[in-house]
Amino acid sequence: MKLVSFRLTEADRAEIAFGAVRGAEVVRFTSAAGHDVRGLDSMDSYLAGLPDTFDRAAAIVADPAQPALRLNDVQLLAPLPQPAALLDCGLSPKHLRASTRTLLRRSLPFGVGRPVGALLGRAAARSKTLRFYKGNHYSISGTGDTIDWPDFTAYLDIEPELAIVTGAEPQQHSAWVEPAGYLIYNDASARDVQLGEMLFTGPASSKDFDTGNGIGPYLVTPDEVPNPLDLAVTVTFDGRSAWTGTTSDYSLHPARMLAHILRRRSLPAGTVVGMGTIPGCCGLDRDEWLEPGEAFTINIDGLGSLAQRFGTPATMPTTGWGRRAPKDT
Repeated sequence: MKLVSFRLTEADRAEIAFGAVRGAEVVRFTSAAGHDVRGLDSMDSYLAGLPDTFDRAAAIVADPAQPALRLNDVQLLAPLPQPAALLDCGLSPKHLRASTRTLLRRSLPFGVGRPVGALLGRAAARSKTLRFYKGNHYSISGTGDTIDWPDFTAYLDIEPELAIVTGAEPQQHSAWVEPAGYLIYNDASARDVQLGEMLFTGPASSKDFDTGNGIGPYLVTPDEVPNPLDLAVTVTFDGRSAWTGTTSDYSLHPARMLAHILRRRSLPAGTVVGMGTIPGCCGLDRDEWLEPGEAFTINIDGLGSLAQRFGTPATMPTTGWGRRAPKDT
């Protein structure tokens, strides 16, 4: 199933509804007749009620007699408007190598040679420790939303990722923990302030600004994602060539990643965990930069398309990377 949180477009019906996409329609679970709809009033209650809520939802979606809304008549929101928690990992070695070279070359006043940057990037990529950091789960954006451009950065970037969402009470001592579902995650990042934070405190203002964590458009249940490490990724723009990648570059299966994290901490239902940036699909990997106001669409096979755009700052700041010239691409 492709589960969605949505808002009816009519002005007098502005509440957030919960349902599933069926072709070009959306089935709203609480409108179902003749079915058990317990735990199907919101994404939060669905996740907390698993696995029973999956069976109830699937039965409603499979019933052709149930009423449905046209997909074009609703506004899709972030599937989890406020996740219980947000974590992000770095499980893409190619991204770590490429991004480290660019970050060091642009951030250090004396620069860094390609061999040194490559060496440090390989060291980061070969780490056997599963590291993760906490993100801002209080200001989530969804498909169709604008990501505000913070006034402290001149180099705002996208980070397309595969992310998982947890269900109720994952087993903490299992080596394999199935997620409740998958979604597209865009971890927008202020690159010109990132290195200093990573060296001392960990990602903060470079990652956790309001609206900078985009998810959507659906939460796709695991039965529709037989191999999460075999999904093509494409980022498209107006006026520049597409960026392409694949989830096969991840070094760990999502179910094993989840099991590793659960050995260190509990994860409440509705936690979003990003797996890391898809190599070749962010500006930092390519040293190619998005413009203020630029629109982009992240597509992952089977998970849909997350369409967003960057806002425009009142003035472009001068940062440690110097003054950015217009159309620095």
